[in-house]
Amino acid sequence: MEAILEGKLEEADLTPAERALMTYVELITNNAPRSTHADVQKLRGAGWSEDQIAEAVYITAMFAFFNRVADAFGVPAQDYLSKGKMTP
Repeated sequence: MEAILEGKLEEADLTPAERALMTYVELITNNAPRSTHADVQKLRGAGWSEDQIAEAVYITAMFAFFNRVADAFGVPAQDYLSKGKMTP
């Protein structure tokens, strides 16, 4: 979990399918227009269904939307993931 929170996916204990999904979500987060059919095909090849892929895109988009709205209105960061606040 720590590796994921720190953005160190190469150190995270993920399955190949989870790693493929995280790589795709990173692409969608940083540069969605660069997503290609081949990127989605990698997810299918890793075992993800069409519904799961779509859900990952929707969730990623919703987080981006809410973050931008919060930033625009100056909502302070809640810092839920800082040490001492995380529940096991």
